[in-house]
Amino acid sequence: MVIKISNHVERCYSNEEGKIIQDIIKPYLKNDEPLTLSFEGVSGVTSSFVNTAFIELLDEFNFDLIKKNIKFVHTTRQINKMIKDRYEFEVKKRNDLVLV
Repeated sequence: MVIKISNHVERCYSNEEGKIIQDIIKPYLKNDEPLTLSFEGVSGVTSSFVNTAFIELLDEFNFDLIKKNIKFVHTTRQINKMIKDRYEFEVKKRNDLVLV
């Protein structure tokens, strides 16, 4: 299934927009179904959007499941870097908490 982000949110700036995308993603992850998220027509994202749309998924799903099932296409360097950096930070932080 390909989901075009710009069909669901006007911009990728706010937590509210991130929540819309998160709500679309969750049923796929719950069913362990792959999905492709297309950022066609999106020039950039904010950390608020990424945190809500993607990082909060870690509260419910492990990173391996997320990584296995979500593919990002039609992205920019900025979008890739923001998603990658936020996931790296959060996964490390959560792993460090488990070790304590």
